[in-house]
Amino acid sequence: MTADVVRSLVSTAWLAEHAADPGVRVLEVDGEAARYYDGHVPGALPVDWLDDLHAPVRRGFADAPALAALLGRLGVTPTTHVVLLGDAHNTYAASAFWLLRYYGHGPLSLVDGGRRAWEVEGRPLSTEVPEPAPADYPEPSPVSSVRASRDDILQRFVPGLPGTALLDCRTQIEYEGHGARGVDLPVERHRVPGHMPGARNLDSIDVLDEATHRFRPLPELRAMFADRGVEPDTEVALYCRLAERSSLLWFALHEVVGHGRARNYDGGWAEYGSLVDVPVER
Repeated sequence: MTADVVRSLVSTAWLAEHAADPGVRVLEVDGEAARYYDGHVPGALPVDWLDDLHAPVRRGFADAPALAALLGRLGVTPTTHVVLLGDAHNTYAASAFWLLRYYGHGPLSLVDGGRRAWEVEGRPLSTEVPEPAPADYPEPSPVSSVRASRDDILQRFVPGLPGTALLDCRTQIEYEGHGARGVDLPVERHRVPGHMPGARNLDSIDVLDEATHRFRPLPELRAMFADRGVEPDTEVALYCRLAERSSLLWFALHEVVGHGRARNYDGGWAEYGSLVDVPVER
């Protein structure tokens, strides 16, 4: 899949051609930013998904003032074309894309396949760290249509109101409540295993090609969502543990398939699985 299919998805070839364009800022987003310094896409700047995009004290993503300050430090203005890629199946970059979309940033793209595709193609890496001039980024306003809050989940999606659907983007083992993926982070402790009532399971990495981590062809993506009850007028809420994998699936549904009624539940199972007296299925 290439940038010709959907504007918010660009190819590695596009990135190689346009990374140095005026008005383009390339950001590598990862859960462990140290890898950036071993080699990165030339001209890219590092963003640490946990430290830079989350609040330092409370649970949750960075608020509007914090995000504006971060973007300003990165030399980003509201008209800068921000291009995102990363490791870990591009999930952290997709999460950054969703967060920037939520806060209404305009020119915004995700690199299809992320760093994996860039490296598979043998494209160059650099250890030079750019030093952008700081920019003035005004405090943004959220776009609520792409986010599912806890109240949305409890009042509309878990009860299964007509015209709604829930997609659990975790592994089948997590969905069935038999185990966890990876090491628990502090924001995940005290949660119970299982899934939300009525949720259908679609592991986020199933929408990617195994070798290149690019998105699968559009007909395959459409079929995957349709098989899980997503119809053209269905409002869908997607969740995982911490909203990084669900961001990838949200991107596939909202940006690639073009399903405008898709919401990412950023509280994820870290929040829902810790709530008292809410329904859980296994």
